[in-house]
Amino acid sequence: MEKSIVVNSLIQKNILSGAKISHSTSYPVIYKESNKYYLAVFVFFFSKEDIVSGAVARPTMWAIIDIETGAIIEERETKKIDFSDASYDVKYDVKADAQYDTSKKYYDEAFAILDSCRSKIINDGKFYKGEYQYYLNKIVANIPKEYQRFYYDLSV
Repeated sequence: MEKSIVVNSLIQKNILSGAKISHSTSYPVIYKESNKYYLAVFVFFFSKEDIVSGAVARPTMWAIIDIETGAIIEERETKKIDFSDASYDVKYDVKADAQYDTSKKYYDEAFAILDSCRSKIINDGKFYKGEYQYYLNKIVANIPKEYQRFYYDLSV
């Protein structure tokens, strides 16, 4: 199993075939489809005006990723296959609403939790919701409130 920190780096580099357009990719979450577990991320696009205003549109792309290798399996447009019922007609506030811990140590700890969750799914076929919730809570703690919903909407 590839380490989650490496998987995250690969996803960030390879999403949208590495296109150099203004976008941001979420941290991976565990996603379930047809009784199979995957990792998943969402992507949102932004402009200079969005950065100035501190508000962005909802994600319009997302991807499912092999839970073991971290390889991107499929990129999806939300207009075709959606993961959220959030409106496309409003912008979501992404201004920092707290002091975030963005240290390497913080993310190393978070990804170690995700590694443990993934390992149990891969090796034992078991999903431990409490342990995974701990990872998810840790990740969304560094995400502005209005955008946290997309992590929860995409997650198992």
